[in-house]
Amino acid sequence: MKATQKMKSGVARLFEIAGRKKRLLWLSAALSVVHVLLSVVPYLLMYAILKDLLTPPVAALQIQTYIREALYAVLAAYALLYAAGMAAHVAAFDILYELRKQMAEKLGRLPLGFINQHNSGALKKIMADDIERIEHFIAHSIPDFVKGFALPLITLIYLFTVDWRLALASCLPMVLLAIFIPAMFNKKTAALMTGYHRSLENMNAGIVEFVRAMPVIKIFGHTADSFDKYSGVVYRFRDMVMDWHRSTAPVFGLFISFISNASLPILAVGFYLYFHQGLSASVLLLFLILGVGYIRPLFALSNLGSQLSVINHGVKRLDEILFSQEPETPGNATLGNDYSIEFDNVTFGYNAQTSVLQHVSFKVPQGSITALVGPSGSGKSTAAQLVARFWDVTRGYIGIGGQDIRQIKPEALMQHISFVFQDSFMFQQSIFENIRMGMDKTMAQVVAAAEAAQCHDFIVKLPAGYQTVWGKDGVHLSGGEQQRIQLARAILKDAPILILDEATAFSDPENEYLIQQAVNKLISGKTVIIIAHRLSTITGCNQILVMDKGMVAGIGRHDTLLAECPLYHMMWQAHTRAQSTTLTNKPSFNISTI
Repeated sequence: MKATQKMKSGVARLFEIAGRKKRLLWLSAALSVVHVLLSVVPYLLMYAILKDLLTPPVAALQIQTYIREALYAVLAAYALLYAAGMAAHVAAFDILYELRKQMAEKLGRLPLGFINQHNSGALKKIMADDIERIEHFIAHSIPDFVKGFALPLITLIYLFTVDWRLALASCLPMVLLAIFIPAMFNKKTAALMTGYHRSLENMNAGIVEFVRAMPVIKIFGHTADSFDKYSGVVYRFRDMVMDWHRSTAPVFGLFISFISNASLPILAVGFYLYFHQGLSASVLLLFLILGVGYIRPLFALSNLGSQLSVINHGVKRLDEILFSQEPETPGNATLGNDYSIEFDNVTFGYNAQTSVLQHVSFKVPQGSITALVGPSGSGKSTAAQLVARFWDVTRGYIGIGGQDIRQIKPEALMQHISFVFQDSFMFQQSIFENIRMGMDKTMAQVVAAAEAAQCHDFIVKLPAGYQTVWGKDGVHLSGGEQQRIQLARAILKDAPILILDEATAFSDPENEYLIQQAVNKLISGKTVIIIAHRLSTITGCNQILVMDKGMVAGIGRHDTLLAECPLYHMMWQAHTRAQSTTLTNKPSFNISTI
């Protein structure tokens, strides 16, 4: 998108997003204007009836005609209002669908690093709340704003043709509106609105974390009020709302007071003209009815500033995602039959200040198994995730089969890589769909993958077997069972490159044995990178890469590293000591030495 297009914001950007649906919005606006014209007709006919009643002889037949015409005008006005609302709602829901579709597609194209850098509460607010507000604005506020502008304008034009003096008195609410709206929505309130949205996103994130942390909170006897991360963001949101109301309430209160008493200027000027200038009673009554009646839509306009501020912020947050940097794909390189992996002087950091990896170089031959080990925070997971292009390297090169992965489209790259995460994720859908994950696979293929992953036996015992919906009616799986479901996904995908993030880290001995059997079937003939925490599980790997503080501290087979890499030797000793350690309620130190 061009820079000039990116600069658009608020309603202008909203109309740009609307695309072809703009026709429906213009139709809704046109129908709203015609509705306004027809809604004025009954007042004009009422004025004509008053003139006839106050000017004998009374034409009863003519008055009946006026009443019928007023009834027809009212019916037609409401029919057009309904049509305008329908057009706006159809456009709004179509735009809402397109926006959510674009957002989902965009998030699917963005590297996972972008997702990880945005908390779930903020993304939920953008994808759900902000888009929902845009839909409400289009469906309701735009027709209301059209009426709010058109009705006063048309009414005042007509009133000036009747009596310009009373028309000027009737204009006072419009003058007040022009004064108060800029006073209510200035730079200070704009900054407060930005802070309001930011605090709302933080509160959403705090709520999500509070719900996820509920077991830990209960164990330690905390409450919602004592959980600082939750209570803090809630109180900050409350303070932000209070600041907003303190800033706008006085001016808004004055405006409402003047608007609610808009008949007073008309009464004052009208009675003076009636008693001293010969103003007719019918004209005075017309202004008391019509000169005050057009004010109701102004209340919609009084909310225009806050509505536009909310929409402007929502559209801005949407654009931050829609225009976020995607992985660069300057070429259309394809992978051949060589699935060897190479890191060449790779440096990477999540921000410009710190580097997680520094000058990392190593090769993973095709069909071999490479284990990444090292202390916590040494960069093991980051290095593995860079292969799948969750992020792009800061400097250096990562290649597969001699092809720079930045030259390969992400969707093509991911077709050749399976990633088994340490934390498994299950969707609230059938076990069959949880394994198939949208792949074009048959039931027989899914069952075969489940058997290979050692999960077929417990699946068939579920209430509806493979069609059992996970998470529904209390159907849940243990952590080890979920891990095997994830392995079944990877087996079914059958990608030539496999990245395992310690698949057995949180498994009990029985599940660990079954998972190890599944892993052995999964890795056969593949290029494998294993992020390992238990060194005993990777002693037979083709090579072990020892990482420390983002750099390669050693590389080789188990025996070689024991002899040549001090860090690996120290880690192996710690691992063997941990295996021989038993729990006891006796102190492990001599109290007499204290």
